[in-house]
Amino acid sequence: MQTKNLKVAYTSRYSKSSYTSVPKIQMEGKWLEELGFAIGTLLKVEFEEGSIRIRPLTAEEASEQKQQELKAELDRKSAELKKVQLGLAAAYAGLSPELSQVAAPSSPYSSSHRKSRKSK
Repeated sequence: MQTKNLKVAYTSRYSKSSYTSVPKIQMEGKWLEELGFAIGTLLKVEFEEGSIRIRPLTAEEASEQKQQELKAELDRKSAELKKVQLGLAAAYAGLSPELSQVAAPSSPYSSSHRKSRKSK
């Protein structure tokens, strides 16, 4: 097994109207690609006290993650649609009775008028 020495750096985060420093580990280089960590590879980070293990996701894990992301998106879109439906229902309920009918029957379009035209 080969080794690489790295230093934990820091990055700043804005939270609750102030900046705070948090630790950061940055790795870069062709050696990552040579080990199977190409650009765009999804990773699994497993950790415990004093130890971090980084590995590519298996095809099954990547598929499961994608499925979870799609379900979350579907849930968000469903909630958004529900809000739109409720807004339309409220707007529709506020219409006057005359405007709430899509098409009211009138004498030129009544069924008796159509029957008399067909018989001619």
